[in-house]
Amino acid sequence: MIHTTVYWQELYAKSQSLVLAQKPSLDLVFNHDLELPASIQIRGARWQPFPAKGVKRLLLERIGGEQVSRATSIVSYEPGSYFESHVHPKGEEFLVLSGTFSDEDGDYPAGTYVRNPPGSSHKPYSKDGCMIFVKLQQFKLTDNERVVINLNETRPDESSRQYTFQTLFKGYEQVGIVSAKEDFILPEAWTALGAELLVLDGKLTDGRQIHHTGSWQRLPADTPAKLTALQGSTFYLKSGHLKEAW
Repeated sequence: MIHTTVYWQELYAKSQSLVLAQKPSLDLVFNHDLELPASIQIRGARWQPFPAKGVKRLLLERIGGEQVSRATSIVSYEPGSYFESHVHPKGEEFLVLSGTFSDEDGDYPAGTYVRNPPGSSHKPYSKDGCMIFVKLQQFKLTDNERVVINLNETRPDESSRQYTFQTLFKGYEQVGIVSAKEDFILPEAWTALGAELLVLDGKLTDGRQIHHTGSWQRLPADTPAKLTALQGSTFYLKSGHLKEAW
């Protein structure tokens, strides 16, 4: 289960209060080397405009132009904003953090996870405004599975004394939402092949630094640091996708 916390509501409100020059960069390279670690505290990052009016983004990683880029971002839609219909040649994955995101296939309220396979197209919009965590052009081309999961309407499929784990996708890569019942060190199997984490609520620590709500991290394969999830924390976890760029 995932809640729209005060953090994400406040972040969305902040994004809506900003007035940005409508001059989006057409080609950006940022945190693009998957063999290097990366860490961003989203609250302190800088919003940038999208080509679509009323849409802003916080870049987490990116390489390439608007139509072909491999990118991971936080994207904010003002009420009534939309994109023209477009194709995702290598797929799209997103998690709705606040509000309701929509396209011609339906409405996706906060807590909804979606995977649109390579070659799929849609015309996204938000009637009342929303914010999403989105990864573009990062699927294996043979991935033809569309996934829609409302985390507020599903139960975790794995539970231990220390945590619950809700699987979102399992195959050539694995994606899930983890909630800590008590402090615990993330199992080595979760990070051995490299991992990506977004702290949705609570705190994680590597013993030197605390990663608060809104912290995004990329840990390359064989990263020596051990992460501890503190009691009550919830985070997005993706693994198995950094060894090879699909």
